[in-house]
Parts: sequence; structure tokens; C-alpha cells
Amino acid sequence: MGLHVPRGVWVGTTVLAYAAGMVNAAGYLGFEHQALSHLTGTTSLGAIAVGTGRWNHALQLAAVIAGFVAGGYVAGLTLRGRDLSWHYVGLLAGQSMLLMASAWALVQGDTWGACMAAAACGLQNAMTTYYSGSAIRSTHLTGFFTDMGLLLGQSTRGAPLPWRRLALGTLVLCAFVGGGISAAWAFPRFGFQLLNAPALCAAAMAAALSWHLARKPTTHPSDDAT
Repeated sequence: MGLHVPRGVWVGTTVLAYAAGMVNAAGYLGFEHQALSHLTGTTSLGAIAVGTGRWNHALQLAAVIAGFVAGGYVAGLTLRGRDLSWHYVGLLAGQSMLLMASAWALVQGDTWGACMAAAACGLQNAMTTYYSGSAIRSTHLTGFFTDMGLLLGQSTRGAPLPWRRLALGTLVLCAFVGGGISAAWAFPRFGFQLLNAPALCAAAMAAALSWHLARKPTTHPSDDAT
């Protein structure tokens, strides 16, 4: 259950978790006290809305869920391998544009902005999940806390403790909390415009990955023959 990823991925995952923390906190603060970066609570709220006959609210929640799933669908349609590639650059750029569009829509009072923010989170979570083989979730913490309890329990009975996996999960936790704290400070001042901050985070990761890939030496068939 170990985890071995490049150092740059640690940095990128931390930045993206911070961005997700901001997006999710913005949903709680400004969009009907609703999570946007994960769907467990949203699904429960949808069930309650159906059970109490609030059909418009149920449809709105269903649209947010559909947005998150659509983000994952696009990632699944695009990614071809776990090695970092230009496909990841394109998806990160797409995530950034979705968040900027979400900020604009929500400032205008258009609730479709929440669907776009959820789609951005679904896209991000699918990317990190696919790259890590489901070891990393960057938009919510349930998996990390589950892993923490499981791994500590196994360690207590003598199994080796995968420190790298726990360390990366702790970084994600701290970054996600930091994003929420930042949103709590920024939302009263900027409202939904604060979603441009996580959009910039995703854009910065796209630019950094582009730079990394551009510097990476290209292997030619003739190279393998020598």
C-alpha cells in the first residue's frame, strides 16, 4: 500500500487540494450551504428534497451531481496513460476555465455556476485518482481518513506503516483546510469572485506541467538502437 510519485506531483496535488478546499468552502458559504467538491452530502440533500416534495431543489442538486460526473467523464475520455502528458495540461486548463466561468455565472446569480464548479472538481478528482491508481483523492478527505484509520490499525498489529502515503494525505488535508480558511476570509470581501483564485491555481499547474514536458527529452527510435 505504498505510494511512490515524483516530488513535483506532491506539490501539484497540494496546490490542487488547496484549490478544492476554496471551492468547497465557497459552496457552503454562498450556495445554499452545499458542498461542491464531493457528493455524499449532496446526494443526501437530494434524497431529503425528494422525500419532502421539493422537486426544484432536488433537480438543482441532481444537476450539481451530473456536473461532477461529467467532469470525471471528460477525464476518462481524455486520459490515455498514467504518465504525465499534455492530456493532463489540457484538462488542468479546462478546469481553470470552468472555475472562471463558474465565478462569472454565480456572481450573476446563475445557479448553473455551481454545476460548473462541481464539474471542475470532478475533473480534478478524476485526474488525481487516475494518475495515482486511486491512491490520491484531491477534492475531499473521506478516503484519507479511512486510509489513516486502516493503516494505523494495521501498523498496530505489526504491519509496516507507509509513511509516504500518510505524508501525502496529510499534505492534502492541510492544503484543503487552508483553502477553506482562505475562502472564509475572502468570501465576505469578494463573494464568488474568489473562485478565480482556484482557477489561477489550476492554470499555474497547467503552466508548470507544460514547462516540465517541454523540457523533457524526446526519445527517438534511433536512440533505443544505440
